[in-house]
Amino acid sequence: MNINPNLLALIVAALWGLAPIFEKISLQSMNPLFILSIRFFLVAALLVPFFISTNQVMFLPELNFKNILIILIPGLLAVLGIFLYFNALSDSTASKIVPLTAVYPLFTCFYAYIFLKEDFSIEKIIGTILIVAGVFILNYKDYFQS
Repeated sequence: MNINPNLLALIVAALWGLAPIFEKISLQSMNPLFILSIRFFLVAALLVPFFISTNQVMFLPELNFKNILIILIPGLLAVLGIFLYFNALSDSTASKIVPLTAVYPLFTCFYAYIFLKEDFSIEKIIGTILIVAGVFILNYKDYFQS
C-alpha cells in the first residue's frame, strides 16, 4: 500500500472510534462473552477467503512453535482485553470507557523500553503526560465524588 501511514492511522482511529458505538448498542441486549465469541468467529470466517486468495497459505510451513507463540500471546491478550473492555463498557458509558482504555500507549512505551530496549524521548514523555492528563480531565468527577 502506498498510502501515507499517518493517513492510514487516522482512518484506523476513525474506524475504532465508531466501533464502540455499535459495541455499546450490542451490549444492551447481549452479554460480553457471547458478543466476543460471535465477533471472533465472524471475523475469522471473513478472513479465510482473503487468506486463501492472497496466497498466505504458502507461509504455513514457516509456522514453528516459537512463531505460533509470538502470534498466540498477543491474540490471547487481545481477547482478554476485549472481554474486560466489553464488561467495562456494559457497566459504564462509551465516552468514559473508551478514553480510559486509550491510555494503552502509556503501557506500550513502558513495555517497549523494557522488552525492546526502545529509548524514552522527550516527545514520548510529554505525550504520555498529555495522555494521562486527558484521561484525568475526561473522568475527573469520578475521582472526586463522595
